[in-house]
Amino acid sequence: MPQTNSEYKNILIIQTAFLGDIILTTPLIINTKKRFPESRVTVLTTPQGSQILEGTDEIDDIISYDKKGADRGALPFFSLLKRLREAHFDLCISPHRSFRTSTLIIGAAILDSVGFSDASLSLIYKRRVFRDTSLHEVERCLSLLEPFGVKGEDINKKPHLAISDSAKKSCAILLSKAGIKQGEPLVAIAPGSVWGTKKWPAENYAALADNLMNNSDIKVLLLGAPADREDGAKIADTCKNKIIDLTGRTSLKELVATIDRCRLLIGNDSAPGHIATARGIPVVSIFGPTIPSFGYVPYGDKVTVLEKDLPCRPCHHHGPPECPEKHFRCMTEISPEEVLRAASQFLPEIAGL
Repeated sequence: MPQTNSEYKNILIIQTAFLGDIILTTPLIINTKKRFPESRVTVLTTPQGSQILEGTDEIDDIISYDKKGADRGALPFFSLLKRLREAHFDLCISPHRSFRTSTLIIGAAILDSVGFSDASLSLIYKRRVFRDTSLHEVERCLSLLEPFGVKGEDINKKPHLAISDSAKKSCAILLSKAGIKQGEPLVAIAPGSVWGTKKWPAENYAALADNLMNNSDIKVLLLGAPADREDGAKIADTCKNKIIDLTGRTSLKELVATIDRCRLLIGNDSAPGHIATARGIPVVSIFGPTIPSFGYVPYGDKVTVLEKDLPCRPCHHHGPPECPEKHFRCMTEISPEEVLRAASQFLPEIAGL
């Protein structure tokens, strides 16, 4: 039988999905600690998740599991099982719905658990919650706390990421070397995505950056992971003004600190938008093959989504390798001028352009 709420001393939260999903899980983590303030809260996540969640006050411990890299295969999996079993968790909360996650919960002998009713092997969960696809992912994750009486409009639903002093210092050095002075207005462009069809064309980003810099004192930064360097280089080479290309040149912690220095982030449906809203930075998010109703829009009150109403959308839950219709209209029909107008609501100096 599930334990009573007062008996939970050691809680495990599992989220090993993509970085954006991990960020959208932070309200669940924060509210779990608020509901069980005397309990120890451990988060099992990816190496990227471990980096970005470090310093979160509500997390007592983080277990990093590189399921697609160093920890891929049976031996690391069973080693993780042993570690979880020896930790003696008495409650597991899992927004992640995979077969692997369910087998971890079984193997770790966690007696009480809560997960979604559509999760793989969902019958292993002692408490199953309906996954309402009409809700945002933040709200879906928070619904896992409803069995413990956590619900209502008074819940803090804002994603949050902490920034360490060392990350702030490292960011300041990085920007100084790039010729940026303290207090200069910065706009971040995040052109990358794991899925190619989620990327707004590089020439459009270049035109947008030129418009921003031609009509104001704004400096534009290109930000992203090492895999985004090619996209950054294309934009920098096409841009007529000097753009500061930092794609692949920051650690994940430095990326968070750099976005925190910006007035606005403009990007695709990808993790940097979630980082920005988790720091209260406005976002203009460009959606192509995916749609906001999937529930993965950056969660905040300073977010504008640009999209085209086409009969072929959505064509994929994540984004296919290539446009199935061969025209890519969902992205090419969003013009730099449209994005500039959307940005102007957050940048008074370019209003009216």
